[in-house]
Amino acid sequence: MDRIGKLQKMMRDRGIDYVIIGPTSNMFYLTNFSEEQMERPLFFVVSEGHFYFLAPKLYEEQLSKYNFEINSYADGEDPYSKMDLKKNSVIAIDDQLWSVFTINLIRKFNPSNLIPASSLLKELRMRKDDDEINIMKEGLKIAENSFLQFLNDIKEGSSECKLADRLEEIFKENGTDGVSFKTILTSGPNTSMPHLRCTERKVRRGDVIIVDFGIKYRGYCTDTTRVVSLGNPSDEVKKIHEIVLNAQEAAERAKNGMKGKEIDSIARGIIAKAGYSQFFIHRTGHGIGIDVHEDPYISQDSEQVIEKNMTFTIEPGIYLPGKFGIRIEDMVVMGEKEAMPLNKLGKEIYAI
Repeated sequence: MDRIGKLQKMMRDRGIDYVIIGPTSNMFYLTNFSEEQMERPLFFVVSEGHFYFLAPKLYEEQLSKYNFEINSYADGEDPYSKMDLKKNSVIAIDDQLWSVFTINLIRKFNPSNLIPASSLLKELRMRKDDDEINIMKEGLKIAENSFLQFLNDIKEGSSECKLADRLEEIFKENGTDGVSFKTILTSGPNTSMPHLRCTERKVRRGDVIIVDFGIKYRGYCTDTTRVVSLGNPSDEVKKIHEIVLNAQEAAERAKNGMKGKEIDSIARGIIAKAGYSQFFIHRTGHGIGIDVHEDPYISQDSEQVIEKNMTFTIEPGIYLPGKFGIRIEDMVVMGEKEAMPLNKLGKEIYAI
């Protein structure tokens, strides 16, 4: 059954009359069409026996290539008059749809119940098909080769942001669709802040460098983190790296049917046993696909059962404030029995 057919079955089973999707990753998942949200309503509407685009006329020719029905409207027309929604219905609305559109839909159609479309779409999107997994594998190959190429550009005296920009240039040169998130590249004491993107700090001999990078390729994301050292790493850096690596690889061997919180506890337990539990300050991982962060989440409170073909990251870390931090991240896919890494890139400290 195709993706829209599966969605329609879920709607019937749950008594949902309409699903309204905006120009988000959900629209790409259902239609393969990608666009950013703008001030004119652009929706994909699904009901039990019908689905169509509601779109400004300026998209007509562009959308005609996707072989979906198009209800178009001109500037000055009421776009909501082009929608065949009955009042007092149950409507699932895209979580990321702009609030002004949601307000207008409520005013126009007075739904009896309004629910987030993620309650349906996340169940479909969590389980990747073989094509999706293969696309992510191809993307990872490009991303990893780009990282290895980039290592030659790391020089003492370069700023973190200059180096991050250079890595993103290499991604573009190697045929990606861009980055899946702004590259995180920090050095020295900055590495103890997990989501600091980059600064004008210049890397220097003896620094540990964290590179957290991802690309978009054919609509899908990658996400990988590796550790670099400018010169030989200190004994303390090597010790923390070994603890994090052991935690990462143990969690990476998760079994089919485990809950997200059980996988998280594997990595967290190893770091706690080594005496660094207070320095592991985030979840162990997140789902990945069209969005770089999506269900399922590998966190302390996640009750989600991890099943075959779910893709997610395993990325434990230890962060010592004012000194340094270490994080190692791979993408994995759950197999018939256990998780399998999608990355091929070595997880050693890359000493330059």
